[in-house]
Amino acid sequence: MKEKEIKDELGMGVRAFVEALSKSKETPIDEFDKLRILETAFNRLFMAVEHVSNALVLFERGNVSSKHFGDIKKLEEMKEKYGLPDIPRIYDETYKFRVFADYRKRTDVKSNFNEQTLKDKIENVKTFIGSTLKFLSEHVDIEDVKTRWEKIHS
Repeated sequence: MKEKEIKDELGMGVRAFVEALSKSKETPIDEFDKLRILETAFNRLFMAVEHVSNALVLFERGNVSSKHFGDIKKLEEMKEKYGLPDIPRIYDETYKFRVFADYRKRTDVKSNFNEQTLKDKIENVKTFIGSTLKFLSEHVDIEDVKTRWEKIHS
């Protein structure tokens, strides 16, 4: 097991989540600023999911795929095996918003590219990260990451 790599991925995931959360709380000065806030927050939210997902795959398999969605099958298996949240769905949903934010592709999410959807996705990701940290802490010494996560929510 690659404990250091798992901790590193979790740390980056928590940091990206904090950045998404912080960005989502900013007050825009105009519509352009509002759009930039959404773009950045959705981007960081996906990065949080990706890093935490990588930690899970490292725990289970010892390595991660270099391609997006390369580990979706592994994540689906882990969801079933360990009773984790619907990781593939969360990964896919946040990825769609990130792709729209960064490249204006995936226009199927355009109508939901707003503050309320961002808040909803943040809550989903918060639950996902909390569940993942709880699960991994039973198998890997991630106390420092878990402590940082708890400070965010205290």
